[in-house]
Amino acid sequence: MEALLPWPRLRDLAFSGGSFLFFGEAISRLSAYMMGRFALRGRAVMLVDAAQAFDPYRVARLARLAGAPPRPVLERIRLSRTFTCHQLASLLCEILPDRRAGGPLFILGPCSLFYDDQVTLKEREALFQKITALLPVLEKRYDGLYLFQPPLSGKIGKPRFGRRLSGSVAWVIRIREGEGTLEGRLLKGGIGVLETAG
Repeated sequence: MEALLPWPRLRDLAFSGGSFLFFGEAISRLSAYMMGRFALRGRAVMLVDAAQAFDPYRVARLARLAGAPPRPVLERIRLSRTFTCHQLASLLCEILPDRRAGGPLFILGPCSLFYDDQVTLKEREALFQKITALLPVLEKRYDGLYLFQPPLSGKIGKPRFGRRLSGSVAWVIRIREGEGTLEGRLLKGGIGVLETAG
């Protein structure tokens, strides 16, 4: 069963801290908004972009709308991009746990790189398991863990990495565009059932 989260409730829940998996439409829009709001409050944001989905122009626009110069806001977002599942696992499991933490941790496309057929399924599954086992550690080191998975068209018949990921977070929310705003569907009782996140 799913509960509808209109934008005000979705926003309040998202900024309450904890660990979240957002999936579906408008992930780039929602993640940019949330990172921008944290940065406008003077918070450093650690961003791992595994989906090449970060949109700095959205953050800059948000800063201008809030009456702030974009550059200092963007400089508070510490961006690391990964292009392979090995790079993502290395960053999340070896580098970030030793780095000085603080502020929230955002991961865009946590499942996306694990559908690379150039890497054996056994190896991808082992790397993914390593990451999901470490997510609770990262959540404790950072002020909130925010995972954003865009739709993975054409990969539905493949291994369900999204289902596995959903078991490592407290909240799973399906995002979609509403009438001029964003809406969330909070998945209840079946957090492990994640059909479109991979």
